Amino acid sequence: MTIRVPDNFERPGITASAFTSALSQAANGVSVVTTALDDLKAGLTVSSMCSVCADPALLLVCVNLENEFCTLADRSGHFAVNILSSHGVELATVFAGLSDSPVQSRFDTGHWTRLTTGSPILSNALVALDCKIDSSQVKGTHRVFFGKVVDVRTTSGEPLLYTDRRFAVVEPVPL
Repeated sequence: MTIRVPDNFERPGITASAFTSALSQAANGVSVVTTALDDLKAGLTVSSMCSVCADPALLLVCVNLENEFCTLADRSGHFAVNILSSHGVELATVFAGLSDSPVQSRFDTGHWTRLTTGSPILSNALVALDCKIDSSQVKGTHRVFFGKVVDVRTTSGEPLLYTDRRFAVVEPVPL
């Protein structure tokens, strides 16, 4: 049996609030995305980062258009994704703007280094992915940056998660 939907059928829309509330139930890894140009640095906490493909190694991050990161990343042509370990709650809070730290002193938290592009790399990040900007696209209130991974550094540990509007840690389930 085939059900045919009329061409003029309008599906009901959802509100932004309903959408974000529904997606808050998903568990996402927490990353601090950074960029730098000369002495200028910008960074923010994101849970909207994912791989695009492995060959070539591409990933994407979504950033609100109003964040200073967008302008500086455009100018520098690169960014880094620092995937936080379960010990990264303070850093995630600082870079999310949820602490008393002023924006200009965010990089005073943590120990930073650099890889190939010069974007700030957190020394104790679970994974650091150094990227050159491949392309970007504006969608609604956000800009999607596609990064070609040019360098990677990994350590061991458990990832920091964000779910139900709070940070969480992995509790392994025995198989």
